[in-house]
Amino acid sequence: MIANYSRPEPALLKRGPGRPRKEPKRIIDPDLLYAPVDKVREGGRGVEVHRRLVFGSEGEGARLLRQTQAGIHINTACVAPDNLTSRQSNGRLVRKTLSHSKTKHYRQRQIDLEDALDNFVRPHEALRVKCVKPGVRGQKWEDRTPAMAAGLTNPIWLLEELVAYRLPPPDA
Repeated sequence: MIANYSRPEPALLKRGPGRPRKEPKRIIDPDLLYAPVDKVREGGRGVEVHRRLVFGSEGEGARLLRQTQAGIHINTACVAPDNLTSRQSNGRLVRKTLSHSKTKHYRQRQIDLEDALDNFVRPHEALRVKCVKPGVRGQKWEDRTPAMAAGLTNPIWLLEELVAYRLPPPDA
């Protein structure tokens, strides 16, 4: 878990005596708030839900957990559909499969491609808008992607356009 929410410590210019570390120490972002939800089940039914603060300031965590009692819940409902979509479209994330990734680098590249497809190429039914005037084929709804809903792009991209797109250099 720490590997996902941290960055490696920068290498020292002059190190002390002894063998160097194989893996650098990890630095956790001080603004990170991480509160897992633990569910207790008995006989297939949910009995209790425990929310606990793992990372983050006590004040901010206490404020979040107080809001939970007021109706704003810390839960997994917003992430579960995204995880399901990722597992269904990316064979490297499926449990017990032959198409697993042996290295993090290739798995991350596949995840990035799947995220780009989901945001630029695949229209989402929940984001469609009613047409002002019916289209050529009498369409009442206009399909949109998350990138279109966020105002990043206007048309739905084709797969060929996505693959051919060149990112600008990082210093630009």
